[in-house]
Formats: sequence, C-alpha cells, structure tokens
Amino acid sequence: MPVPKQSEIMKNVLRTLISISSRKTDLPYTIITMDDLIKRLETQYRFLKHIQINDDFYNEQSDDLISVMSDINTVPSTELGKALHSIIDSMNRSLGENAGHFFIKEIRNKLSDECLTMMRDMGVDLGLMQLESEIDRLEQEIAERKKQS
Repeated sequence: MPVPKQSEIMKNVLRTLISISSRKTDLPYTIITMDDLIKRLETQYRFLKHIQINDDFYNEQSDDLISVMSDINTVPSTELGKALHSIIDSMNRSLGENAGHFFIKEIRNKLSDECLTMMRDMGVDLGLMQLESEIDRLEQEIAERKKQS
C-alpha cells in the first residue's frame, strides 16, 4: 500500500474538520471559519497559500471544497505538522462550545490509521491534543466556579 502524500494528509484532515464541524454548526459558517483560519495562519506558515477553500456552499461535492496543491509535498514534515496542529487547535477554539467536548477524538476516529501514523510522525498527536483540550476546559470551569463563589 503506497504511503499517502502530505497533500493527501492535509486534504483528509481539512475534509474531516469540515465534515465534523458542519454537523455541529452549519456548513457555510464552517467553510468561512476554515477559510479565515487558513488565511490567518498563512502569515506563520507560508505554504498554506497552496490550499484553497471553495466557498460554494451549495455544491454537494465535498471533494470540491478543498484544493491542496502538490507543492505541499515539498514542505518539511515537521513544519506541516506544526501547521496541522495549529489548524486543528484553532478550529476547535473557533467553534468553542459548538465543537463539543470530544471534537479532537472525533477527528481521530474518522481519520485512517495511515493518516494518523503520518501525523504522529509529523509531531501531531491527537490523543495528546484531546487531553490538552480537556485540561483547558477544566481550568476554565474551575475559574468560572471561583468567580461565582
């Protein structure tokens, strides 16, 4: 079985993020949020300019929503991993309560084993990200309770 290319990993992760997020909110909001997020992160990760999010919300073809150019394949895997981590984390934060408690776990459950292995090799550990997310939520909850006391 051929090893997936970095462009395929990026496309699969973005497609999964959009799929999960659009179930928790609506598709147009998800697409706009993702497009805005990619554009904001472009200043830090120049290679994200090779990703296009199609905002044709009424096109039922989810494959057509995301274009990842093959130039992404030349990016060092650790840099791509940092960008993926930022995209997942930022999307989780952008959706806030709408993302749900186990947003990252859902992503992990939807992606293929090959994709998850490659992401781990890039430095993206979704299990650790889920744990960090849960700790952040607990800290916020504790802070809120202290304010109320």
